[in-house]
Amino acid sequence: MDKLRVRAYNVGFGDAFLISFPEQVPGGETETRHILIDVGSVSGGSRVYGTVMANVLEVLDGQPLDLYVMTHEHMDHVQGLLHTEKKSYPGDPEGLRRELRTRYVWLTASAAEDYYEKHADARKKHLALEESYRGIHRYLTALKSSPEPLSPEVEALWMNNALWMNRSPSKTDDCVGYLRDLAGPENIFYVHRDFDPQGCHPFHEASIEIWAPEEDTSDYYGNFQPMAMALGLTLPPEGSRKRPTLTGLVPPAGVDAGAFYDLVEARKGYVENLLAIDKAANETSVVLCLEWRGWRLLLPGDAEERSWKTMKREGVLKPVHFLKVGHHGSHNATPHDELLDEILPEDRPDDKPRRALVSYSMRIQEDGSEKGVYSGVPDPSTLARINGRCDKLYDLYRETAPGEYIDIEFED
Repeated sequence: MDKLRVRAYNVGFGDAFLISFPEQVPGGETETRHILIDVGSVSGGSRVYGTVMANVLEVLDGQPLDLYVMTHEHMDHVQGLLHTEKKSYPGDPEGLRRELRTRYVWLTASAAEDYYEKHADARKKHLALEESYRGIHRYLTALKSSPEPLSPEVEALWMNNALWMNRSPSKTDDCVGYLRDLAGPENIFYVHRDFDPQGCHPFHEASIEIWAPEEDTSDYYGNFQPMAMALGLTLPPEGSRKRPTLTGLVPPAGVDAGAFYDLVEARKGYVENLLAIDKAANETSVVLCLEWRGWRLLLPGDAEERSWKTMKREGVLKPVHFLKVGHHGSHNATPHDELLDEILPEDRPDDKPRRALVSYSMRIQEDGSEKGVYSGVPDPSTLARINGRCDKLYDLYRETAPGEYIDIEFED
């Protein structure tokens, strides 16, 4: 009996998926196809990338990788292949690429080198984020050596986005540049909801729809407030143990100054701004829906609320049999019940089993308790909502060790 298999690798706080399935090709023969989605981590993944990619090559068994998909430009989704190239193929900068022999590569639209030249609104808003980030980066760099060190959660959020925002030089940019060279330039595609995949993959039976992102990512910056654009930094005198302070924040027109500054202090603006930067990248996630012999699988990267609402508005949502839980179980990356009814309806359209999988990582604290790499991730209530609509929710962190994997199979 033919089967489609989703192999989900434990790379710590990150994503790595290999989807394998047979299909009939012209002439009546059957060939096995392989799609690799992401491979990255912001916590612990570098220790296991070599193991993961060795297994990917073992599965390929000398055959080419049919399609590589990068959902978005965060280190927990892009770091793995370049890291493996450097560590496992010293002195051979083409080693992994030569073994993968990737046929097609899909990257999120905004990863194109000329993207911000072609999209003026997105460029304007992205530059505003970069300006804000530079202030945050200076502040947190100083704060890191102060008597009040950063919390691990803030540091993880900072580093995952610092590498994205620092585009020159940029470790994220290096990783994305490597992915741009996985296949020949004629087979590299920057995808979005209006992208036509016909002729951009080798599949005959399987079909792929791109539900998101929008081509114009300026849609996803909507709630980045003016206060976040004016971050400044006052450093204490050299040798002082005083805490650096933020300056230059100006109340928006019509807002009471006293209330505004109280709100800024209460909400610790740099954390709010980091979250806004993080959200802007997450919203550019490629949301991929794969159909094969009656099964429908949804892999949404880290798409958050604004992207899901846009998908709803555009009428692309439909019931699925498998969901990769978005953004490692975060509450803001799984649709509210009204939207969740579109993809995991309580009134099932068929009798096929429904499954979901969540990937995340936890830190063990000194008292032995666990805490998420990001605060509140995963969110227990979100996982409970999804579990209540599925026959099984696979928990990659609880069910595997780093470098191991879970196989989820769908029989023809």
